[in-house]
Amino acid sequence: MGRGLMSSGAFLLLATLALWIADAVGSLSPDRDAAWSSWTLKGGLALLGAGLLLRILSPVRNQIGRGHCKVCGHAVERGHVYCRDHLQETVNAYRDQAHDKMLRTRRGPSSSS
Repeated sequence: MGRGLMSSGAFLLLATLALWIADAVGSLSPDRDAAWSSWTLKGGLALLGAGLLLRILSPVRNQIGRGHCKVCGHAVERGHVYCRDHLQETVNAYRDQAHDKMLRTRRGPSSSS
C-alpha cells in the first residue's frame, strides 16, 4: 500500500511540474494554473509522505506484532503458524497420510480387492 501511495504522489508531483511548464510556456491561463497546481502539489506531497511513512513503519509493525495459532488463537513463536500442541497434531496427521499413501503405492492398485 505504501508503494502505491508513493507512486500516486510522484504522479501528482509530475502533474504539478507539467502545469508549471504549461504556465511558463503560456498555454494555460495563470488563474487555472494556480488553482490546479496548488491542489496537485499538496495532494502529491501528502500522498508521498503517507506512503513513505507506511513503508518505514511496515517492518516495525511486523516485528512488534506476534503471530497467533491458526486453530486456537494462542500466541506462537515468530514465524510459526500453530502452537506447539496443534503443530504436533498437524505433523502427526501429515505423517499418517504420507504413511498411508506409501502403503497404497507399494501394494499397487490391483491388490486392493
